[in-house]
Parts: sequence; C-alpha cells; structure tokens
Amino acid sequence: MAGVVYTRKERCPELYLLAWDSEITVTNSDMSRCNSYRDILHCNKKPFYLKGREEDSSITDAYIIHSLNHVLKIRDLVTKNDTKLAKHPESADNEILNGDSFLDHGFTRPKVLILLPLRRIALRVVQRLIQLTPSAYKVNVDHIDRFLKEFGTQEVEDDEDELSQQTQGNSKAKKSSKPSDFLELFGGKRDEEDHFMFGIKFTRKSIKLYSDFYSSDVIVASPVRLIAKISEAKTFKEKDVDYLSSIEVLIIDHADVIAMQNWSHVNTVVEQLNHIPSKQHGTDVMRIRPWYLDGYAKFYRQSIILGYYSNPDINALFNRHCSNYQGKVKLVCEYKGVLPKVILQVLQIYERFDVDSIADADDARFDYFVKKVFPKIKDSVQGGTMLFISSYFEFVRIRNFLKSQEASFCLLGEYTQPSDISRARLWFFEGRRKIMLYTERAHFYYRYKIRGIQNLIIYSLPERKEFYPEIVNMLDGSHNMSCTVLFSRFDQFRLERIVGTAPSKRMVTSEKGVFVFG
Repeated sequence: MAGVVYTRKERCPELYLLAWDSEITVTNSDMSRCNSYRDILHCNKKPFYLKGREEDSSITDAYIIHSLNHVLKIRDLVTKNDTKLAKHPESADNEILNGDSFLDHGFTRPKVLILLPLRRIALRVVQRLIQLTPSAYKVNVDHIDRFLKEFGTQEVEDDEDELSQQTQGNSKAKKSSKPSDFLELFGGKRDEEDHFMFGIKFTRKSIKLYSDFYSSDVIVASPVRLIAKISEAKTFKEKDVDYLSSIEVLIIDHADVIAMQNWSHVNTVVEQLNHIPSKQHGTDVMRIRPWYLDGYAKFYRQSIILGYYSNPDINALFNRHCSNYQGKVKLVCEYKGVLPKVILQVLQIYERFDVDSIADADDARFDYFVKKVFPKIKDSVQGGTMLFISSYFEFVRIRNFLKSQEASFCLLGEYTQPSDISRARLWFFEGRRKIMLYTERAHFYYRYKIRGIQNLIIYSLPERKEFYPEIVNMLDGSHNMSCTVLFSRFDQFRLERIVGTAPSKRMVTSEKGVFVFG
C-alpha cells in the first residue's frame, strides 16, 4: 500500500442516517464504534440467551443500522450515476475516465457478509433487519413466508422427553430439564441448524430474500454452509465464490458459539474474502474503485467480531486477518468469576503445571495428568470419576491412553451415538464403569445431567464460564467428593472468566502451584 492513498470520501460515501420507522435500542457508543469503520473486537457481549437482551439488542441494532447505511447509500449512489450516464450515453465513457465520481463499483455487488452460527440467531437478526429498514425500501418483502418456514421457531426436543409440551385435557405440561439459556439458544430442532446461506437484495421499494448471491447486497451465512460453498468452488471449475470478492463490512456475531462448532471454518472464509475474481460477472470495469484493481480491498474491509468471550483463535483472527487501514478497536474487561455459583460445599483444588511455550502446552498437560493425576485414580475402587475435557483432540488422546492402560471407562463426546450415551450414563451411575470422559462440546449441545460423580477432574477448563458451576454442581454431594482442576499460564483467558481477573493473574505468576477454593 506504500505510496497509495485513497480518501475517506472515495472509500465510501458520507454516512447518512435513514428515517427509522422502528424503535431502536442502539447506544451512541455502539453506533459510533461501527461508524468509525475501524475493525472491532468486542468479546464481552452478554448474549440474549443469557438474559442479556438489552445489551445484545443494542449491539445488533448498531451493526444492522450500520450495514443498512452502508448498503443503501451505495445503492443510491450507483442508481444516481446510472441515471446520469443514461442521459448522455455518447459521452459516458469520457465522463467516467475524466473524474472519480463514477467510481462506485466493486468487482461484485455483495458488500456486507454476516456470519452467524445458528438458524435461530439468523431469524432474530434478519427479522430485526427488516424492522429497521425504512418503509420506503420495504413496501414488499419477497419470500418472507419461505424464510419463516425455514427459520421459524419450532418445539424444542429433549433427549429424555422432559421438555415442556402442551398436553390435552387438564394434564400439566412437563418442565424442561434443560437450562433456560440452552432453550433460548437451541429452541428448534438441531438438525441442519448450522447449515444455511442466503442473499438479501434491496431495491427501490422492496427487500428480496433468497436473491441470487451476485445480485445481493447482503449475504447471511453460517460458516459451515459457506465453507461447503468454498469447497465446491475448489472442486468444480464451473463453481466459484467470487461474490465474496467485494465484501466491505464483515460481521461475525456470536463468535463464541461459532467457536463451539469449528473456528477453522471462519479462518478459511476470511482468507477467501477480497480476492480478485475469476470472472467478470457483468461488472463495468471502468467504474470499479481503484483499491479493488490494485489488490488492496482487504485493507478497506471493516471486520466486526462480536461474542460472549474471546479465546486465542478469535484473537489470532483479529490480529492476523483484520488489516483495516482505519485501525482497530479491542474492548477489554475485568471478570468477577463464577465461583460463587458453585452451591456445593466442595474444595476445588487448582494445580498448575509449568510449560515454557504454548506449542508445548498440550503435551505438558498430558504428561502432568499421566504422572501426577492418573496414578491416584487408576487403582481406585471408588469409581465415579469424571474427566471433563474441553478439546476433542485432548479427548481422543486421553481415550487412547485409558485404552492402553485397560482402564474401566466410558465416553460421552459430541460424536457419541445416542444409544451409546444412554448406556454409558447408566454404567457410570451404577459403577460398572469407573471413569467417564465428557467433552465441553457435548455439554454445549446436549446439557446432560450426569449422576454418580464423586471425583471431578477438569483436565482443561471450559471456554464457557457458566459451564464450570454447572459441571461442579453435578457432584453427588457425598462427604468424600472432590474437584481437581489442571491449568497453566497459557489458560489465563479461561481462568480469569472462572476465578476472576485479579486472582487469575496471581495464580499464573505465583511461586506456589496449588490453589484451593471452596
């Protein structure tokens, strides 16, 4: 980019606020951050499903209004320029060549990409986008019935038939066994819940849902679906994802939920943005803005990443792939921790293992478990030991180790078959299996209540802080119950969310390596 300077006016027409017909909840700070066109990382957003509706609505309204402003102003500019050039077709080429006022195109039309993890969240966002669009632009909303049919709320299914359901006569509905935040987040069937992608096109008087991607202004997608499109384009020559070439505003909302799916998909999607397309796609090359032609489009893309928490993967994306020339804003906060939510009187013993680099952290954790922790439970006749593991790769490693030791154990992971899950839970409760492996993703998607836990070993701390008290409170309440937590200095992101920011700093720097709470 050295020696090349594009003015703010060239980049995007001056912001203008539309005449909003709907009541908006956006705060000035949320709106001003979006309007700055800087990259934003805000990973302390309390989501709607954790009783954070007001805060979540404010931030959602801010990025929706910002996206609408961006898209509609560009569409107005293109329409006005089309009208001017249509009046003087014989001199149109000269007018374009002699000034920059007609440089209003990217390689393709889509300008905003919104990545969301679940259909239920997409339903909330798109309904709000329609509400916030000024009435002049939404005389008609095409395909709204199809959208509501595909994304509308459905009855929640429960793995133990304990969900509340309306029964006939005077019989009472059963109460769900799931936490309220789970029901808010997964209110519908989980099949295909994370597999969706559609375009939204704005015309003079209508919003067109399910528009062709190349004629859309906004694309709403899950990373899971978009990664499938990218894979198709790499496999079949006639396929392409050139509609990602001119994205100027990227929004990744509920990044923490996406992290529970597969964050590597997000990395792949972002790496695919703002490439020079393989085909022309009917674009008037003479009207393409200069930074596209010069290969600098990624430096003029605003990326907004929003979530409930941050982790090294989210931070890495923000640091490495968000290169906006306007700069970036990262919101930080201090955590109080969730230890007071543990209602059982149980000592929680945190054991720190030392490791020099993050690259060696997984091996160091495994070695500590094998040498210091496993010998204590290997020959125990008590049973009732749960190993809570955050990462699936750690889960596989521990599973293979326990097999090699001929240990008595059962599995409860995100890929475990339902019949095997029921059997494992029963065997563990009855003591026919001494150890259970349980992953964070399995808990995220199913929220099982495991009975018979007497000895809890948290091999790796959960990413989601609310899971910590949920898991600890599943201990059976006996006098000999125990809880052991393994951590290193590279776990500080997770640690501070659970024990609090100030205690976590002491725990990773203190000379002593064992800390007790309870």
